[in-house]
Amino acid sequence: MRIAPPIDRPIQRARWAPLLVIGLALAVLGGTLAWSALDLRARIRFQIVEREGEILDAVTLMQHSNDQTNGETMASLADPGEQFQLAMEVSLFRNVLGVRLYSADGEFVNAFPVYIAEAALRASDLAQLRNLQPVSYFSAKARMQEQDLLAETNSAAEPLLFVDVPLRTDGDQHLAGVIQFLMDGSSIARQYADLDRNLALKFSAAFVVAAGILMTGLGLALRRVQRANQELAQRTDNLLQANRELALAARTSAVGAVASHLIHGLKNPLSGLRNFVHAQNAEKSDGSDTEWQMALSTTQRMEELINRVVRVLQEQQNGAEYEISIAELAGILAPKAEALADSAGVRFGTRVLVDRTLSNREADLILLILENLVQNGIEATPPGKGVEVCVTGDVGAINFEVCDQGAGLSPAMQARLFMPCTSGKKGGGGIGLAISKQLAQSLGAELELTQSSPCGCTFRLRLPQQAAGAMEGAADGHILNMDQPR
Repeated sequence: MRIAPPIDRPIQRARWAPLLVIGLALAVLGGTLAWSALDLRARIRFQIVEREGEILDAVTLMQHSNDQTNGETMASLADPGEQFQLAMEVSLFRNVLGVRLYSADGEFVNAFPVYIAEAALRASDLAQLRNLQPVSYFSAKARMQEQDLLAETNSAAEPLLFVDVPLRTDGDQHLAGVIQFLMDGSSIARQYADLDRNLALKFSAAFVVAAGILMTGLGLALRRVQRANQELAQRTDNLLQANRELALAARTSAVGAVASHLIHGLKNPLSGLRNFVHAQNAEKSDGSDTEWQMALSTTQRMEELINRVVRVLQEQQNGAEYEISIAELAGILAPKAEALADSAGVRFGTRVLVDRTLSNREADLILLILENLVQNGIEATPPGKGVEVCVTGDVGAINFEVCDQGAGLSPAMQARLFMPCTSGKKGGGGIGLAISKQLAQSLGAELELTQSSPCGCTFRLRLPQQAAGAMEGAADGHILNMDQPR
């Protein structure tokens, strides 16, 4: 069975995604409001300046009409003298600093007072004036020496309002001349400042309110998305874990079936091999050849392991039932582990801190698991250091811990620790831990690596209370100190 690779979850990994989304939304909102504010500001400023031109144009027409009504003038506005007289009368209004008079062709004619500098009309303004529409524009920082001949050369810039008023001929709608009024622009500057301040306050308030509503809505939406993504990630992890467990069960079940077949096939040939090795060792070497002795020891261990597995299988099939205490289980484990530890120059000890009994089925399977873990620990531990088995109990389970003082396991080895054909030992087949994991699952127990460091590893077999039965209490039990040399 193939284990699916981990699924990429970019949304889960992108922790800053919600902040980026909200930040982008606020930037768009702020940009939109700023553009609207600037556009509205430009329109209102244009209307303020244009209003001044319309007012002054109406005043000029009214003054000329009053002069005609009162008999103060009989000449047409086509007369330059009449134009200049009308310009002087209108310039008596406040805020007018000076007047320039232009012909219908935009040529400069005269100025009042006399120190007002000569200047030409803008071409774009003349085109609008020929349509008999007043033109006004505002300069926040006008250079007075360009307008006033008496102004100091380095005088400070001042706000000025320029208003060009078209003069119409009597009886028709043709341009007769142009009066340009130079006006103090301080009031316009104050209106601009008030406008900017009011727009800033109103659009800031609008941004705060809109941003609050937007952030609340987006926050709720993103929270739902994150919650859904977390649930999806959890379900994905659960599916991956289930897939791994199914793959492990399938592979270890296949290994168990093959092992059972091999055990039954090797039992009798292995017995004959042991007798042959024993005879050869006694006949040829008189018991002094270490190679024959090692061969005999290895053969005996193999035969003993096969006999124990056969016994466990027979008990499972025959239904024989009896109980064994955990202290007795430790007593069975200790002599075998001590012999192996002595040959490797490693200390071995057990600590049993719980007093209760197990069924023979539980005891046999737990003993097989512990023997495999102890053997692995002894092989991983350098001479002079120790391996310990500690049995403790809590409210929910019994814990069997096997601790060694080896070099630990690499992260890559930990990731595939209980997979068959995965081993960190030279020549190892990686079958023992896989079968131990399967045996633990058949007990309803959990086998896991709880600690791995350069100082050693700790494997824990946790047998739940539901599987092990009720706890009978804690006691000193069978205690062997691993500091005692073996």
